[in-house]
Amino acid sequence: MDHQSVEIRHEPGNIYFPQLLAKPYLIQFSNYRANVELEIDKGEYLIKTATRIDELDMVFRLRHAVFIEEMLGRKNVFGVDIDRFDKRCDHLMVIEKKTGKCVGTYRLISDVYSTEFYSATEFYLGNFLELKGVKLEIGRACIDPEYRRKNMMGLLWEGIYSYIGKIGVRYIFGCSSVMTHDRTAIAALYWYLQQNGHILDEFGVRPRKKYAIPTLKDDIEAVRILGDEYISNAAMEVLPRLLKDYFQFGAKVCGEPAFDKSFNCADFFTVLDLQNLNDHYKKERIG
Repeated sequence: MDHQSVEIRHEPGNIYFPQLLAKPYLIQFSNYRANVELEIDKGEYLIKTATRIDELDMVFRLRHAVFIEEMLGRKNVFGVDIDRFDKRCDHLMVIEKKTGKCVGTYRLISDVYSTEFYSATEFYLGNFLELKGVKLEIGRACIDPEYRRKNMMGLLWEGIYSYIGKIGVRYIFGCSSVMTHDRTAIAALYWYLQQNGHILDEFGVRPRKKYAIPTLKDDIEAVRILGDEYISNAAMEVLPRLLKDYFQFGAKVCGEPAFDKSFNCADFFTVLDLQNLNDHYKKERIG
């Protein structure tokens, strides 16, 4: 495959440091190895886990374009989105063959390879991690704006499903972001989910103090006065397609939402027990 956008080639033990000096953020990934190597040919596209440093660079640049530029209206110095979890996880990619572009990505962190998870920075996870079975945190999902009318999410789901088969995953979990800072909208959505059977409280998950919404209970009481129709409409206005997808697969939200000030959004801790997977919807989305 001809990667027209490739700038750095990475072979084990063979890092081109003059090139890395122009991109110093990549030096920390000089010894990066994928935990699980995955590659699925889908005609125009290739679904794979990143195995080279140039592929990681494409992932981080796509995340920056979506999360930092598009969502926050800002730019980082090097034009990449990187955090401390990126070195220990796998990065699922959808690559367009004819351009070599990374047009979709998901970050995958399994308890087979890590004891730390992004979700734990926002939530106390209660007894969730003590459950029997392999757990996989998915997050940082994003798609190039030019490709959102295509079935990129279906391709990403296919990659995730192949990945979970390779390591025998039982639970998929992560933070589902709702892009609003409106307290009324957050309360309406939480109450709507609770009334419609989407909330699960048995694991004892709750937001950490820094991320908790102290007015949530009062906000819920305020929106309940406005009636079910108002709550339903307000919830539907902010409920993202990705979270709808999770519910269709059979996922549940655990506990109250957290508020992430860095991204100005509400995060809902979401868990899918694959023993409760909606196979009909899986076939519909993955094909």
